[in-house]
Amino acid sequence: MISFIVPTTCRPSLVRTLASIECIDGDEILLVSDMSLNLHMQSFVTERPEIRCIHCPPGKDWGHTERNVAQQHARGEYIAHIDDDDWYMPGTRDLMADAITKTHGLPIMFRMRFPCGITLWRDPKVYCGNVGTPMFLIPNHPEKFGTWGSFVGGDCSFLETSKWPLDEYVFRPEVIALLDHDPGVAP
Repeated sequence: MISFIVPTTCRPSLVRTLASIECIDGDEILLVSDMSLNLHMQSFVTERPEIRCIHCPPGKDWGHTERNVAQQHARGEYIAHIDDDDWYMPGTRDLMADAITKTHGLPIMFRMRFPCGITLWRDPKVYCGNVGTPMFLIPNHPEKFGTWGSFVGGDCSFLETSKWPLDEYVFRPEVIALLDHDPGVAP
């Protein structure tokens, strides 16, 4: 079971983001915001029983406050994160299942692609500028969680302050997330 954490400012792209999350039985989507969803988004959210809404006042820190809050509510064996203007590639949930089976209990880093074509990770190491939120698949062990920083690079801060040794991170070559891409343009 995976808990997908989605902090949102309720941008129109949220519908696309949520639609890209492929769930299997037992998965959940934690939608974290001040809950100012418009009527269209409210109806979309209520159509998906795996979505739980978590109220959190806006942290105004790229979703890091919202992630820190949501992790406390996650029920899944693993936690994945994605922003409301990004989306997962088709087949991502199967890749996650494969990674969990092959490297159970370890934090996993997939890859993500920017609209300009830059793909992270560049080399299999944790450092700022080489990792990003939607590439993480982390075991749900709160005692090992780091803290999401309140700045650009807060995702790297989470990894660096976590209690997993950096050499335990498993780097997978597959691109699972596209960041802020135009939905009309093929990846």
